Amino acid sequence: MVQVNYQRDKINMAKERKEIMRKSRHIYSCIVLLILFLLAVILLAVHFWPTSKRSEFTNACAATAEPQRTGATTTIAQASPPLYLGLDAYRHLDKLSYLEVGDRVEGASTADPGGSNADNTHVVRVLPDGEHVLFDQSGPGIMTFMRMQENYGGPWNLSLDGHFSTTVNTSDLGQTQPVSDPASTFPYPLSLNPRQSQGSSILATSIPFQQSMQWTSQHANGNFYALYRKLPYGSTLHTWNSQERVNDVVSLLRCAGSDIAPQSISQRQGNLTLAAHRETPVVTLNGPAQIRALEFQVSPQEMVGFGNARLLIYWDGETHPSVNAPIKFLAGEGAGIYFPGNRQLVQGWIAGMSQDQTGAMDVHLYWPMPFSSRARIAILTDSPLKGIRWSVRYEPFPDPPQWWGTFHATYTGVIQPRPGQDMTFLDVKGSGKLVGTVINFSAPDSTLEGDPHIYLDESKTPQIAVTGTEEWGLGGNYWNGGHQVSLPLGGLPSSIDNPPGTNIDGAALYRFLVADSIPFNRHLLVRWEHGGLDESTHPYRATTLWYGKLAQTALLSDDTLPAAPASRLAHHYAATGERIYQLTAAYEYLVHNPLITAAGTTLTGTASFTMQLDRHNVGAFLRRTFDDCVTDQRANIYLDVVMPSSPSA
Repeated sequence: MVQVNYQRDKINMAKERKEIMRKSRHIYSCIVLLILFLLAVILLAVHFWPTSKRSEFTNACAATAEPQRTGATTTIAQASPPLYLGLDAYRHLDKLSYLEVGDRVEGASTADPGGSNADNTHVVRVLPDGEHVLFDQSGPGIMTFMRMQENYGGPWNLSLDGHFSTTVNTSDLGQTQPVSDPASTFPYPLSLNPRQSQGSSILATSIPFQQSMQWTSQHANGNFYALYRKLPYGSTLHTWNSQERVNDVVSLLRCAGSDIAPQSISQRQGNLTLAAHRETPVVTLNGPAQIRALEFQVSPQEMVGFGNARLLIYWDGETHPSVNAPIKFLAGEGAGIYFPGNRQLVQGWIAGMSQDQTGAMDVHLYWPMPFSSRARIAILTDSPLKGIRWSVRYEPFPDPPQWWGTFHATYTGVIQPRPGQDMTFLDVKGSGKLVGTVINFSAPDSTLEGDPHIYLDESKTPQIAVTGTEEWGLGGNYWNGGHQVSLPLGGLPSSIDNPPGTNIDGAALYRFLVADSIPFNRHLLVRWEHGGLDESTHPYRATTLWYGKLAQTALLSDDTLPAAPASRLAHHYAATGERIYQLTAAYEYLVHNPLITAAGTTLTGTASFTMQLDRHNVGAFLRRTFDDCVTDQRANIYLDVVMPSSPSA
C-alpha cells in the first residue's frame, strides 16, 4: 500500500521532489507538461556504500600496488556488485565497470526547461534575505559535482541535514596547498577556480548527506548545474564535514598525465605498419582478464593520420566492435593534434596524449576494460602509416560477469544538424554507466555551444540538463574566448585558435566521469543541442564512452493511472479532496515533445493505492508524472500503510 499526503507549502515548493522516484525538473511555463500516472520499477540491488580500507595504489603515480579484489574471492559471492560511490570510485578505479544497481543519479540545474538559452533563471526559489537556492534535496544522497559560473552569486552557503555547514568563496577553490577550512577539504583538483578552468567555479569532491542538502548563492547566480546520487531510504551515510579524508584521492588525480596503471602485470608489445583502408590486427588476449593500459607511440609526421585512425576492440567473440572510434577522440582530443608549448596536449587522468623526450606522440588509455574470454584489438586507417609502437598491460579479472559491463566507445557524426531538434549521440538499452564524452564542433569561428540532455531509464524528461557544452567540459564563457586547457577530468585541449602552423580541426572538449559517472538500468539516451537554440548548421562529431551490457537491471512492475476508472479499481485507489481534470501540455524541452491531452487528478488531501511488486526484487523506485504548472506542490509518501513520524519521501 502506498499512501500520499498532498499539501501546499510555498516555502518548501522545491522539496516536492522528495519521492522515491526519479525527479522531474520544475517548469515555470504551462506549455511544458507533466502529470498523470505512477510507475514502479524494480531494481535488483543489495549492497550500498562499502568502506574502502585502502587505495588501489600505494604509490599514486608509480601505481605498483595490486588492485583490490572484490566479491569474487569471497566464499559466498553477492548477488549484486558492491557500490563504490563518491571518492571511493577513484580509489577503486579497477571496479569502474561495475553495474550500479540501487543508487539513482540525478541532476539539478538552472537551465531553462522551455528550451531557451536563458540558463541562469531557473532557481529553486529566492529566500527572504535574497539568497538564491540552487540545490535543495532530501537524503540519503551524495553530491558529486557542482558547477557555478565564475564568481556569480558567490559566496555560496552549504547546509547539511538542516544545519548550516560552511561558506565557500571563489578564493577557497583550486588551492594546491590549502592550510585552512573549507579549502583544505577540497584541494585542487577536487575543486577548480575560474582561472584554472577558464570560466567555472567547480566543486568536484563528494559530499554525503543523510537527511538534506541545500546550496545557496548569496547574490544573483550565474549558470549552475549539479550531479548527485539518491540512495534508497534507510541507507546510512555519514554527513560530510571538514575532516573528510581526501589526500589520497587528491594525490591520485594529481598524477594526471602520468602512467596510473599497475606495472607488475602481464604485458604485450610490438610494432605496426598500417595499410590504408584495411583492418590491421594489433593483439588478441585471452580472458577472463582486464586491460589496464593501452598505449601507442607515433612519430610527429604520422600523428595526425594516426589520430584520425579508428581503434577497434571486439569483446568475447563480437562480430561488431564495442570500441569503434578515432584514436584521438579516445585520448580526449577530438580536434587538432599539435604540441603545446607549455603543457601536454591532453593531460587527463584516465586518458591522454603527450610528447615524449624523443619528440614522438604518445597516446595513453587507462580505462579499465574487462572481458570474459577474448579481446581482439585492431586499427583501421584511411592512409598508410608506419613505425607505430604499441603496448598493452592486463591482469586477471575473476569478478562475476553479471557484475560488470564491457567498455564501449560509440562514435557519431552529425554533418547537418536538424533545425529545432537536439542531436542524438547515444541511444542504448540495457544496463551500464556513462563515463565520458569527447565532442567536436567544426564551426570555423566558434567554440562549442548547446545544452546536454541526458535521459535515463525511459524517462520523458532529462535527469541531467546542463547549462551549456562548455560547462559540461568544465569551462565557461566559451573558455574565455577558446583558451585551451587540459585538466585531469575535462578540458578544451584544442580549438580554433591553435598556434599558427599547427593542426586545426574545429574545437573539441573532453569530460571523463568517475565519481560522477551516470548509471542506467534500462535505457540511456544522450542528446545535445546544436547551438543555443538548436540552430547551428555546422557539423558535430562525438564519441561517447560507456560501460554496459544488454541485460536490464530494472523492470517495469506496475503503473497506476489515477484518472482512469479501471486503473483506480484495480489498484484500490482512494483519495480525499480530489478533482479530475483534462490537461493539454507537453513534457519538458518541446523540441522532442508534442502537445498531448490526458486526464489527471488534483487533490489536497490523501491518496492511497496498491502497486504490484515482484517478490524477488530487492528494491523499487516510484516515478510520478505531475503537472508542473501548479506551483507550491509537496507530496509526502508513506509505504505499506506505515505512517511514521516522518514520511518515506
